[in-house]
Amino acid sequence: MASRISLLGLCLAAASASAQQALPLLPKWTRFQGELISLKAYDNPIQDVQLKAVFTSPADEQYEVDGFWDGGNDWKIRFLPDLAGKWTFQITCSDEENRGLHNLSGAFRCTAPLGGNALSQHGPIRVSRDRTHFVHEDSTPFFWMADTAWSGPLKSNEFDWKHYLSERKRQGFTAVQWVATSWRGAPDGDADGNKAFDGKEKISINPEFFQRLDRRVEAINNAGLLSVPVLLWAISGDENPVNFLPDDQAILLARYMVARWGATYGAWFLGGDGDYSGTRAARWRTLGQAVFGGGRHFPVFMHPKGKSWVFEEFRDEKWMTALGYQSGHDVNDATNNWIHHGPASRDWAKLPYRPVINIEPAYEGHNSYSKKQPITAHEVRRAMYWSLLNTPTAGVSYGAAGVWGWDDGDAPTPGHPNAGTPPAWRDALNFDAGEQVAHLSALFQSVEFQKLRPDSSVLAEQPGDETLSEFAAAASSADGRLVVVYTPVEKRLKISVAKLPTPLIAAWVNPRTGERSSVLAVLRGAALECPAPGPGDWLLLLRSKPAEPVATGD
Repeated sequence: MASRISLLGLCLAAASASAQQALPLLPKWTRFQGELISLKAYDNPIQDVQLKAVFTSPADEQYEVDGFWDGGNDWKIRFLPDLAGKWTFQITCSDEENRGLHNLSGAFRCTAPLGGNALSQHGPIRVSRDRTHFVHEDSTPFFWMADTAWSGPLKSNEFDWKHYLSERKRQGFTAVQWVATSWRGAPDGDADGNKAFDGKEKISINPEFFQRLDRRVEAINNAGLLSVPVLLWAISGDENPVNFLPDDQAILLARYMVARWGATYGAWFLGGDGDYSGTRAARWRTLGQAVFGGGRHFPVFMHPKGKSWVFEEFRDEKWMTALGYQSGHDVNDATNNWIHHGPASRDWAKLPYRPVINIEPAYEGHNSYSKKQPITAHEVRRAMYWSLLNTPTAGVSYGAAGVWGWDDGDAPTPGHPNAGTPPAWRDALNFDAGEQVAHLSALFQSVEFQKLRPDSSVLAEQPGDETLSEFAAAASSADGRLVVVYTPVEKRLKISVAKLPTPLIAAWVNPRTGERSSVLAVLRGAALECPAPGPGDWLLLLRSKPAEPVATGD
């Protein structure tokens, strides 16, 4: 993942090799890490010094990144080159007298990517050209299937973290959502007792805290998964840093984390679980612009509180490139209706377009707010499939009680005394819906999911008009070659004949097992009636048969 290069050695090599063109080599989408030694010690480096580097690509495009202090006199610059050829860089420091940090330059040659997993083979993710989903740098579609392990990197040891990542990879996940500083779910910091920073008006960074997280992030990427940290957890309470830090210090902290992890494979949640509505939005617009307003970045979300929609508040914020929402931890009619008839289902078509993701549907095993009973695998699947089809399909997130808090099964998650005692994370790791994500992920990645758009006209009759919990979600592609319908219960779906792909290939997909079965249908007037093959929820997959290759003579 990383190529560590001493800046002194690199600068000298670049100077001496000008005639021979023997520049250091770095594969495309592999992290450049420049390691610098300051010739001066500072009382509070994050406050006293600013380190920056400007990288110039073979196409003569320039990218500026922040450097960061890593303890003692050690400073680092990290960057992810995305174009083969010769790159040059220039490093400057606000303390121009520090010759260990200021006025350094060098070059390296970027070569073909290493491969190894989808991320290193296809590159980091970005928003697609039509701004409805995510793609890798080489334009390969990326399906967002994130697990929620808010406290995992903070509380885990390296062995357990590796086991967790191996299981989630096996189960079809493509990303991990986590919290990057102390928060109400981990108020005492990490498992070693380290906190991210000290102070309030003028914070000081604890490098050991972040060095530990570096190893967790690298493990996420090595497993072929996207790293998605929440930079500033935002729900009320002094356990959450953004609530007591002044704006300039919150910005400094967030920019420090972006400097550390901006050359990994990832996406960003600027705020976590916050209320960003009304007048509160102004502060977050200021923070977002200061942290992400310049340069190139991975996709950036806000993570809002439950049943909160932030499109209008951030509509004109170019730094926020993706829309996240949280349908929350209830399974009643109000929540069901909010998912399939709420603002996400309406506003996705407004300009400017952004990929839309339900980044916190109901957690499996979590007590529902209204019923006070553990949320079932069926209720979790229902929320996920509804969410995938109520906006242009880009992906969805999942969470399990016990895993998100990295719990030991002996006590409630810190900061959540009324949620009961969740199971140990190892037990929750194999909850039914978590295992069944494999079928969801495989199904959508087997079709051109990025072409799907919500399409109520697919159904000649909507079962949800009678009972909200039986709402059937439908989506189709603009070219008419793909239709997907999800029913949360055994139903006779009535499909409008005008929406049928031709020539038709039809299959029922069992979300619990991934098994496919034939569709026995009856044509009645303008509708094709398709009875589900048994109890439970089902996915109806309708596709056009691929054209036969045309035979040519000699």
